[in-house]
Amino acid sequence: MYLLLFLSVVEVVGVFSGSVGFAVVASLIGKSVFYMVLGVVVYCVFSGDIGLFFIGGLGLTASLDVMLKTMLNMSRPPVSEWLVKAEGPGFPSGHAAMSFSFALLAAYATRDKVLGLALLIHSFAVSYSRLVLHVHYPIDVIGGAVIGVVSALVSIYLYIKISDPSKYLLAVSVPSLLMSLIASYKMPDYKDSPLLLGLSSSLILAGIYMTHYRGDCLYRKESIYRVVILVISFAGLLLTLVLESTNYFPMVLLGGLLFGLIVLLSRPLAAKIIRKKMAPGAGFEPAHPSTGQ
Repeated sequence: MYLLLFLSVVEVVGVFSGSVGFAVVASLIGKSVFYMVLGVVVYCVFSGDIGLFFIGGLGLTASLDVMLKTMLNMSRPPVSEWLVKAEGPGFPSGHAAMSFSFALLAAYATRDKVLGLALLIHSFAVSYSRLVLHVHYPIDVIGGAVIGVVSALVSIYLYIKISDPSKYLLAVSVPSLLMSLIASYKMPDYKDSPLLLGLSSSLILAGIYMTHYRGDCLYRKESIYRVVILVISFAGLLLTLVLESTNYFPMVLLGGLLFGLIVLLSRPLAAKIIRKKMAPGAGFEPAHPSTGQ
């Protein structure tokens, strides 16, 4: 954690010094997909309930960000000034929104002050990198940071109030679906709109299934179980990348839908596969669910 804190300090010093190299690296790390993949890794490898907390919270942040982008349709700085490629309207900054949201979600989930501080510093570096690279105005970055903080706090509040992780996923995914629907209607050619529409739909479907699924799939930590989950999720990721590359609305939407379903249902699916492969008494005993709080 202290190494991570040191690296985040180096990152923010480099970016705030105006270094384009540091800004490019910070901007690459700050892409929305990076934080969502981290949430998926938490879900697949470490903890199913905390993974749902991350995925649901980040999905809420991304949907709010994209809805505001498409509704306001505010311009970016002139293309001639861009130092990296950028897509979509300017306000709010998705990099700022997702980095601040992830920092707060991770700080709450781990209760680690050093990690929380490191990620907060990283968020400032990511946000400022968008100014150094001339793809956002200051108001875009400030607005994105505010959106990230607010959406993360809402997610944390719902997670505390709703003891069931599956019901929490439903609580944050319903507004995500509505916001992604608005974004898709306002700007269907903006690829993030159908992608989030498909993803939020999959979160709702998976949440409904898990609410009625009384197994212990969210809490298992056996190595063979994690391997099966990762293989299933990796296959889903490859399929999504292929569909997304078409840039065709229905295919991008389908990619987001399949990715969410394959990843989230990988745990109950893996549990069923392993139970069929292993005989009774083979050492795969039921886990004891925790509250995740």
